[in-house]
Amino acid sequence: MKNVKMVSIVLACLLALAFVSCDNNGGGGLDGPGNGIGPGSGGAAEAAFNGTWVDDRYGDRVIFNNGNLELYIEGILGSRGTFTVSGNRMTMIVTHVNGGVPWGFRIRLESYGREIRIPLTSRWYSRTELISAVTNHLRGEGISDWAIGDALGDINEMFIPSTTTFVFVGDFLSFPPDDYQPGDSYSRFFRVD
Repeated sequence: MKNVKMVSIVLACLLALAFVSCDNNGGGGLDGPGNGIGPGSGGAAEAAFNGTWVDDRYGDRVIFNNGNLELYIEGILGSRGTFTVSGNRMTMIVTHVNGGVPWGFRIRLESYGREIRIPLTSRWYSRTELISAVTNHLRGEGISDWAIGDALGDINEMFIPSTTTFVFVGDFLSFPPDDYQPGDSYSRFFRVD
């Protein structure tokens, strides 16, 4: 089963932290062809990303469209947001999450040693709406305000802007870590349209 931490982990993996070798078959890492510079800054830069990109490890998809993005996990549209580009840095912001994902929305309450399923309706939730729905449900379960605050921290992390370096080479898009060294592995996506 998926939980809120899994959603934020998958998002991070999709956009910055999944470790997939980029050296396979002459592959276009920072030390390979293209040398990893971005398409510039502003609207033209965002347009260069337009299309569907698939993670070559998990098969999850990101659709970029003129500064907007949609994240698909296991083929299901799980979240959407915006992105901007400056040089070879991309900043992504999740603005909404899908309450109707089939795996449900779960919160792990470490202090209680349990996981609670949060019943959400099938609609888009902003950060504020999601916090309200989770808070109301957890209070109804008799969860302490301290534990609720801890759970809300995980939700807030999902909506924090994330800035990462990218390598844009032809139809390949990679997100190496900031401390990249030649030979390191990092996330790689390929364009499918």
